[in-house]
Amino acid sequence: MSTKFSTLESVKNYYGKVLKNTADLQTSACCSAEALPRFAREIVKEIHPEVVEKFYGCGSPFPPALEGRTVLDLGCGAGRDVYLLSKLVGEKGKVIGVDMTEEQLEVAKRHIDYHRAKFKYREPNVEFFKGYIEDLESAGIKSNSIDLVVSNCVTNLSPNKDRVFSEIFRVLKPGGELYFSDVFSNRRIPEPLTEDPVLLGECLGGAMYKEDFRRLLARLGCQDFRVVSSSPITLNNPEIEKKIGMVGFQSITFRAFKLDLEDRCEDFGQIAF
Repeated sequence: MSTKFSTLESVKNYYGKVLKNTADLQTSACCSAEALPRFAREIVKEIHPEVVEKFYGCGSPFPPALEGRTVLDLGCGAGRDVYLLSKLVGEKGKVIGVDMTEEQLEVAKRHIDYHRAKFKYREPNVEFFKGYIEDLESAGIKSNSIDLVVSNCVTNLSPNKDRVFSEIFRVLKPGGELYFSDVFSNRRIPEPLTEDPVLLGECLGGAMYKEDFRRLLARLGCQDFRVVSSSPITLNNPEIEKKIGMVGFQSITFRAFKLDLEDRCEDFGQIAF
């Protein structure tokens, strides 16, 4: 069994069998460290309680102006963010959720009609697919078909981040946006810790070093991206802190666009009228 496959199986087991709800998490890394904006908090009140209690995310990747857009949520889990986005895109928009964990998807699919009725839509505007975020083509996601890709504390769980971000920029339309939140580290994680099942499941073992993330996007042609927000993560668990306390972690929300941009902004004193 390859290391990458073993990592994915470990993550599937943690989110499908070990965790029953957010109370089972052992650190604050995989639960929301960033407050939702008011418009999002109001929508969450309309989402089914079972979906909300099985949410594991660390940020708020929700641009508000999404009417009529096609959105892809990577690692959608039980679907909280998919249903939140369902309300934001409106009845003419579409939200696609992809996840590899059957137990999570069962919850998400169970409440499709509940949210259609709650939002007063004639037809559901969401779809859920079982698949891997490293291989969106197998999940049926076509190139240049998505306006916005979001992800909430999921890319750290992948053992092949180069492939994940390559797939993201493949499916985005020209001018499309990646708006995502995840756990990042202030140094590279020592290799033995990247295979620890608990550290992986708690979104720590697979956290990407911030500078390696910058280099990865540059290799993919994304030269300019923006930090929307960041907040420190506390471990609050003596055993986990003993294992990996030498590393500092942050929850960071980024925006990046599929645009041909230069590698940094330059100011020549331009004025817009």
